[in-house]
Amino acid sequence: MTPEIKKCADNLLIQSVTLKNLYVNLCDELDSEDFEDRYLENSQELKGLKMYKSLEIEEGKWLYKLYTVIGIRFVSDEDFENEDTGTSIEPLLEIRSEFVAQYESPCELSEDEINQFGEQHVFYHVWPYWREVLQSSCARLNINPITIPPLRV
Repeated sequence: MTPEIKKCADNLLIQSVTLKNLYVNLCDELDSEDFEDRYLENSQELKGLKMYKSLEIEEGKWLYKLYTVIGIRFVSDEDFENEDTGTSIEPLLEIRSEFVAQYESPCELSEDEINQFGEQHVFYHVWPYWREVLQSSCARLNINPITIPPLRV
């Protein structure tokens, strides 16, 4: 663990994780009753820190909001094999979400510290929410649940 991440882990106390944005799309050529598990073979994942906001809420107390993006999409065998050609890919299924993880801190943290924490550690707090959104979205689409493992160190 870098000194920057350790400082954040020691000082940031998680307050909440909220869903800010959700995008769910099943391609036009498929209806949910036609969706087969074999369509889940070629996955592409997205995970990153979008931005953060900080605010001193009172003397010696800081609030940090980290905006994360997490997503998964499944593409056809043909698109998966040709993904490096630069052509546009229409996923068979795409589920993408944005979460806001809110933390309090007794000290001000630098931009570098927050960015390192946001690229690595924030997902330990957000991941359970992402797993739930993914599985409940599948239920709403009436397709078999997509199960992703817990986030491991």
